[in-house]
Amino acid sequence: MTPTILLRSSWQTVNIGDVAHSPGALRALTRHAPDARLILWPVHLDSRERSMFARAFPEVEIVDGELRPDGSATTPELAAAIAESDVLVHGSAPSLVRVDDMRRWASATGKPYGFFGVSLDPLNPIFTGTLDELETMVRSLGRDVLDERTLDVLDHAAFIYCRDSITELFLRTLDLGCPVVEFGPDATFAFDVTDEEAAAAVKDAHGLRDGEYLCVVPRVRWTPYYEMLGEPPTAQDIRRTAYNGLWVDHDLGVLAATIVDYVRRTGHQVLVAPEMAYAVGLAERHFGDALPADVRSNVHVLPRFWSAPEALTVYRDAEAIVSIECHSPLMAISQGTPAVYVRQPTDTVKGRMYDDVGASGGLVEISEGPLPVLTALRRILDDPATARANTAAVRERAHERLRSMVEHVLTCAGHEPVRIDGAIREPAEVLD
Repeated sequence: MTPTILLRSSWQTVNIGDVAHSPGALRALTRHAPDARLILWPVHLDSRERSMFARAFPEVEIVDGELRPDGSATTPELAAAIAESDVLVHGSAPSLVRVDDMRRWASATGKPYGFFGVSLDPLNPIFTGTLDELETMVRSLGRDVLDERTLDVLDHAAFIYCRDSITELFLRTLDLGCPVVEFGPDATFAFDVTDEEAAAAVKDAHGLRDGEYLCVVPRVRWTPYYEMLGEPPTAQDIRRTAYNGLWVDHDLGVLAATIVDYVRRTGHQVLVAPEMAYAVGLAERHFGDALPADVRSNVHVLPRFWSAPEALTVYRDAEAIVSIECHSPLMAISQGTPAVYVRQPTDTVKGRMYDDVGASGGLVEISEGPLPVLTALRRILDDPATARANTAAVRERAHERLRSMVEHVLTCAGHEPVRIDGAIREPAEVLD
């Protein structure tokens, strides 16, 4: 019997990293479970992303809708997908984004569910720090930092693949009932959907020659979602904007120092590009006239937000990537391009994933200043063959682990009933 896998993913479209999660997971599933029927249940897709899926995964069905608290679906197509699916997979994410969906699925169907490469940071956003500092704190937390509903969902999951070892460490301290709590990389490592035409236009417009340019990706410490969504800022947004203002010159100064060193050493071009939509304006404000005159003409700011396939293709053809955002380096690695991830202390424990897949040489804490970033990039430039061989090895380790994750998902498709709060009900139906 053909197994049917329902993937809950596609959290938002203002971040090409979040866009990349779903096609990455689908690629891993199609590669290692070629006979499975795959259904994507997105949280949010725009027309650009829907076109990408239609082009790259024509065999994958997409169903829209929500689950009500009683487990009923808001659309007939979602009700049918839930009735016909054997397992629900929560895609790679910065947290348990749709934990209530997993709970409602299990209560309504009794069928298994699990998490496919997620982070769970029990400290952020209240406490921040370096990865080592966060790991030290996480060791002493225990179950009481999570609410009972979340613990219930984690306890009854068929699998929890943690995309970073700090999340895995934390979950292991909880003594969960889940039988599989293991490291499992972010599905972005398997993202491979390209856009050759759009990438060629970017390279032509900015004079970028394959293998002879650097991509730089900026970020502020707290993402201004209100700005991207066109909403009035909350009191917390105002506080975070002030905090961003305190650190933006320091953080983007690290990138500027990297750009200056790269251009003077190589004479090559630099593309400053966004991972998130707000960063277009950020880059335009901070890169350009502030750079030294001998460097300025080599630096190009992409003046718009781009698609994930377009970005992936440009990253593929670059000499290297230096990014304060976490997922652009993953996208680069998926294409064999060496990358340096410059982590801010306000980012979550997810950054540990670089150490976990053997890419520790490409992880730098921004609090250490520009020198470690320059050193990491110079190591790539001085021995590109070794850098690319190491990058290929990282990619292969991630892909091998993704293969084993998919195999376990298939095992779960021959499921035993899942009991949450002692209840097993019939598959969800549409209610008016």
